[in-house]
Amino acid sequence: MIKVEKVLIPVDGSDSSRNAAKYGTMLVNARNPKIYLLNVWEPVNMTIGGEMAEKLRQSAQASSMAMLEEYRKMLEPCGMEVELISRSGRPDYVILNVQDELDCDLIVIGSRGLSVLENVIMGSVVTRVLEGANCPVLVTRNLRYKYLRDACGI
Repeated sequence: MIKVEKVLIPVDGSDSSRNAAKYGTMLVNARNPKIYLLNVWEPVNMTIGGEMAEKLRQSAQASSMAMLEEYRKMLEPCGMEVELISRSGRPDYVILNVQDELDCDLIVIGSRGLSVLENVIMGSVVTRVLEGANCPVLVTRNLRYKYLRDACGI
């Protein structure tokens, strides 16, 4: 049997990540794993320093935690243990580092579906996570209601 005790779900406030959180939690609910909700926020520009930089960091951290709390409330009906993690940095690096740090058994991530051109120019966080993860990665994209119908938090 596949071991799924720790599940990492990176979220960014989008419908895609909200649906991924619902679907991923529903999928692993029977195993009652610990869910780690991760939000990665943009680091403060290096040219800004001192007190202003600290205020910007605190504001970004507070916004990130507020969004994570919304996700926790959404998933509350699932009855699983949920831990919130807020970090700054490049999303793919942070996701992979947190997965490694916590030794997660699964990453569930929503894909917004960039066009081919956008993907070539900007790259894709999902693609880089798929390439770098050392655990299974479940990517959800454009989930229809029938897949979310029985999900807790709906």
